Amino acid sequence: MSTNSECAFIEVAKGKWYYLLEDYDAPKNAWDWRDHASAYGPFATEEAADQHLRDNHANPGGSWSRPLPEGVDALDMSKDETLARLIQSARAPTASRRRW
Repeated sequence: MSTNSECAFIEVAKGKWYYLLEDYDAPKNAWDWRDHASAYGPFATEEAADQHLRDNHANPGGSWSRPLPEGVDALDMSKDETLARLIQSARAPTASRRRW
């Protein structure tokens, strides 16, 4: 069973992945779901970020991924205040809290 929450994996710089996870109690159909989300990272790979998600959170039900385009070293967040705020306040990865 999934929580039906939004989830995005984003590479903000080479070898620096984060995931954004919509809060389970976020209002549905919010203008920007990221206003009701938390960020986690950085991780060295998308796979490491995905493993952290799986070990520490309920299944969101799906996700999307945004790697950096070829030739780009870092994501320009100057026009996306919401993403910049989330990355700035990201929760650092910790050891698995799996309880099952």
